[in-house]
Amino acid sequence: MTSKFFILTTFFLSIFFISCDNTQWEPPDETEVKIEKNLSIELENKYRDIFINSTKSVVQINLYSRDVFGIPDNKIGTGSGFLWDDEGNILTNYHVIQPAITSNPMIVVRTIDNDEYMAKIVGLDSSADLAIIKISNENIDSNEANLYPLDLHDSDLISPGDLTIAIGSPFDQEFTMTTGIVSAIGRSLDSTFTPYKIPSVIQTDAAINPGNSGGPLLNKDGKVIGINTQIKSSSRQNSGVGFAVPINLAKRIVPNIIKGKDHEYSYLGITALNLDLGTRIRADIEENFKGILILSVLENGPASKAGIMGDSSARRSEVKYDGDIITKIDNYKINSFEDLISYLALNTDPGDIVEIEVVRDYQYLTLQVKLEARPD
Repeated sequence: MTSKFFILTTFFLSIFFISCDNTQWEPPDETEVKIEKNLSIELENKYRDIFINSTKSVVQINLYSRDVFGIPDNKIGTGSGFLWDDEGNILTNYHVIQPAITSNPMIVVRTIDNDEYMAKIVGLDSSADLAIIKISNENIDSNEANLYPLDLHDSDLISPGDLTIAIGSPFDQEFTMTTGIVSAIGRSLDSTFTPYKIPSVIQTDAAINPGNSGGPLLNKDGKVIGINTQIKSSSRQNSGVGFAVPINLAKRIVPNIIKGKDHEYSYLGITALNLDLGTRIRADIEENFKGILILSVLENGPASKAGIMGDSSARRSEVKYDGDIITKIDNYKINSFEDLISYLALNTDPGDIVEIEVVRDYQYLTLQVKLEARPD
């Protein structure tokens, strides 16, 4: 009996040791573990440095109603902003300070040091949802307020997957940092104040909530790539889909509105369709051909004057899908209407002459178009 038990025990132990053969498992390489730990510490330190340095430039923007003596009373709105230059100009969203345009609330900026200053509106651009405000006491400069301009990046150089950092005051929780990545680029977004879309918008999954509006979206080096503006959510709370106005668009707009001028956008004066599968079939276009199909051309608009043609049907309900197809502008390939409005907004001014390649009756044509200012 004992002999049988010994044999069985030996058999099962053999199976156990065979099944747990450590030749199939190797302990983690100490060097790899050390590298991973060092990278984590390095990133943590970098985030900490970015927060310390960038919050010297970021402000919380609060709007207050006034009592009968003109003293701030109830808070009626909040948002974020950041110092744009050495002159004390602060960039934010148009919608953050919009109530101060139509009524008389007091705009108060608050710094990371808990200092507060009254501010005034300097310039506005509702089409891109941007505005410039400035501390209204001329005796206080940006150095005294402990504010320093942020470094600006080239938003044309960003790609999906790049790290992002958002700083603002979500839900009135001032000077909050959240992190994520660039989820997508080249989006277009309704400005909510004009019929035109904001071009080349950056999408990020960094947590953005009400109160983040107007704050900076930074890259891994702490440079501004965008201005946080909207979220896509059914509950007005972060859903991982946030949007920022590209800093390159702000670079074109802000110098004008600081001078008190309206920024002028160039336009062609067309309506068009993106070439999806159904449109290609109806227009008898080859599979996966890239471009945009023109539906209508504004009479006496830039495109009309250059000889660009829209659909031959007089009724929108009876489209014949025989308008010109735009494929390039100045050798820049056009795959969607978003591509066209982005190129116009970021690379051209009214009065510029651009070359537009179109396909008409299966023939390529190159037409020169003199751009005009977009109507209000």
